[in-house]
Amino acid sequence: MLNFMIKPFLRSGCNFSRFKFLIKTVRFETHDVTNKRFLMTATSSSSFLSKQRPNKKKSKKIPQFTSIPMFKVKAYATADYYDLENIKISILNSEAYESVTVPNSEEANEFLCIKPKYEQVNEIEPRHIFFFEDGSVVFWNLSNEEERFILELIEKHEENTYDSEIVEEESEVINYSRLKFLFMDDVKKDEAVDANVPNLIKFKGLYLDDKTTKFIDNQIYFSESSDHLLEKYAFSDAMALSVKLGIWEKNLDKFSEKIEYISDDMRRGKNLKLKLEEILKYLGELFTMRHVISLHSNFLDTPDFYWDREKLENLYSQLYSHLSIAKRTRLYNERLNHCINLMEILKQHLTDKNSTRLEWIIIGLIALEVLIALGVFDFIKNFSKCLIEYTNNTFKKNK
Repeated sequence: MLNFMIKPFLRSGCNFSRFKFLIKTVRFETHDVTNKRFLMTATSSSSFLSKQRPNKKKSKKIPQFTSIPMFKVKAYATADYYDLENIKISILNSEAYESVTVPNSEEANEFLCIKPKYEQVNEIEPRHIFFFEDGSVVFWNLSNEEERFILELIEKHEENTYDSEIVEEESEVINYSRLKFLFMDDVKKDEAVDANVPNLIKFKGLYLDDKTTKFIDNQIYFSESSDHLLEKYAFSDAMALSVKLGIWEKNLDKFSEKIEYISDDMRRGKNLKLKLEEILKYLGELFTMRHVISLHSNFLDTPDFYWDREKLENLYSQLYSHLSIAKRTRLYNERLNHCINLMEILKQHLTDKNSTRLEWIIIGLIALEVLIALGVFDFIKNFSKCLIEYTNNTFKKNK
């Protein structure tokens, strides 16, 4: 079977030991290069994998301004996907909520907006809930009990539900109010403004009117404009993006902790206990993480919906910047690429080891074929037979 491999070599008059030496030399040179890459990767991996993601800016506690009511908006990412149609049916069947149509939002990403049918006692700010198809939900001015009720209600319409502790840990909370409360007489302002301009005040170093929604000092102040629902949608969109990214960052943190021992073992020169099947499984996890973030082009670019809506784009961009989404996304991609590179090198290392084993098997088969071709085994067989006969004859004579 191996004649086609060895005969041209024998005809060339080359020495087999030299042929074996050349194969061995190539093998060790390749192995040396691989080891250098292996150790260089191990040295940088340990520090990079342990690098923490940037901290998100947290909203300050509700300030104790007299006569200024402050409200809470909170966002969660609870699953990979929401079935919005069935969520709408389930919530409306409870007869405590009704669907809300957000005007001029036809070009926006898939979402659902609902609100309670009944107002609370002394309620001065409406309550709204925004559901996004990618598994995020944003509550405007809802109590903790009502939030839990909604989260339990929609759980059966989720795909790949996240752990509740991670969901709470990665949630976002921001305080908000309305500009009209800042114009009340007993509110502390920076300084008085010209009486000829009654609808203008200076607050926290900024001149404000009551016509334009503002994001000031990590808090939202809504105007009394008729498109406040669209403004809520823009803020909700940015918060939903942030909590979704937070879940993926947490998953990558867990993965990094899981493989950190590998880089330490590599750095110390220990033998790897990983099998090729395990590395392929890890690569599958990493490519899944890359796939989901690639589907969300909004992480680095402003959604198309805001291109011809300058005011909404400005509000979205302010909160997007406040939550450090672009910076976190870039770092996430860098860490993800580093993990993928590490797994690829490990895969190549194990593949080289398997290839080396196969090379030695082939060399052994070639050597066996050479010995057969040279009649070495026939010589050994005849020599053994002669040796046995000589031994037997000597024994008979001595006897």
